Amino acid sequence: MLEAVSKDINKEYIAAVTAYEKCISADVLTPLDCYINLAFLYWAFACEHIEFNIPNSIPDEWGTVGSKRCFEIIAKGISLYPDSVEVHFWRRYFKHRLYHDDFTEQECKNIIENYSDKSVVPFFFLRLFDRANYKTEILILLQQALGNPTAKNLYIKSFLN
Repeated sequence: MLEAVSKDINKEYIAAVTAYEKCISADVLTPLDCYINLAFLYWAFACEHIEFNIPNSIPDEWGTVGSKRCFEIIAKGISLYPDSVEVHFWRRYFKHRLYHDDFTEQECKNIIENYSDKSVVPFFFLRLFDRANYKTEILILLQQALGNPTAKNLYIKSFLN
């Protein structure tokens, strides 16, 4: 996983995808972050052509691959980590962004309430509805994003500035 994260941080995104894929195909319990970071990259390839693919020289064919693989990877993450707030959040967020499927503040709050871990990731989305109420969570999330500048965290950070 360290190789994949390193490539992700260094913006070697195609190499990062290869390393994350290798990580999740190993015969060990893969950390949840591998699934989330990989799914995020695939989603970015599919959804963020101007914002992500062009500046990072991602070939167009990766958009097609990404639109299919992002949901497959998220489903695998959910099957292994069914109580994770973050993996359920990303599944819903990806649908919202890729398919313009309405995603409400209450739906996001329900995800936080229905799963057992205490991820602050959904608060970058909730911040769009009520910046003041989520100030503490946003500060925590910003620190996390600054400390680990993967593509996912750079994306989150872009909403927090």
